[in-house]
Amino acid sequence: GDVELAKSCGPYVYDVVNDHFAGKLGDHYRAMCGAASKVTVASATMADTVKRWTGRDATVIDDPYENEEWTPQCEGREVLWLGHTANISSMFEAVANIADMPIVLTVCTNYKHPSALAWSPEAERRSLSRCAVMLVTGNNPGASANRIVKALRAGRFVVTPGGVPAWDEWRDYIWIGDVRAGIEWAFNNREAACAKILAGQSFVRARNSPKAIARMWMEVFDSILPQDTSAKRDGLALT
Repeated sequence: GDVELAKSCGPYVYDVVNDHFAGKLGDHYRAMCGAASKVTVASATMADTVKRWTGRDATVIDDPYENEEWTPQCEGREVLWLGHTANISSMFEAVANIADMPIVLTVCTNYKHPSALAWSPEAERRSLSRCAVMLVTGNNPGASANRIVKALRAGRFVVTPGGVPAWDEWRDYIWIGDVRAGIEWAFNNREAACAKILAGQSFVRARNSPKAIARMWMEVFDSILPQDTSAKRDGLALT
């Protein structure tokens, strides 16, 4: 099985993205965590979940930014929801509160529906370039802030009802709370929204740069390598 295959490769790191411990994959997740040399997660909440189900301490490593940084902009009345089908029900709940607002709602997702824009890297880029606000919702309390990071890098203001602890760290740069009120605030205070985005971009550059995140991964992998192998890496440097 997967555990035996993983063990045959030597020390390994198991990265837990979603909480499947109580479902049909629970035994698999617990076995993989139990046999791993290190367990990693993308949020403190997911680390707590791993600890509760397996007794293992997990190292928290957030996601790096992936997209280029654009100038902050909040123009027009288009609101974008960008996400996976696993989170689509959370979007429906949020949209019910803004259905009568004079906005253009774009849904870019892998969820197949005539009204949805099929996700692709190019569709995502085009959608981000057009929108004024990005609506972020989710069903996974242990999620990372990757979509918030993506929106801020794209220079777009984020409105979210919250519900994911990792998003609270971004409170100074986004709107967390009533979605309708957040969208109205952004449209009525566009310069202030752009100022928040600009400050958020500075935070992202320091916190979520590929170099910073790669360094954290290198520390994890170095910690499970044999001593002589780790020593050979001492001269390596991230540039």
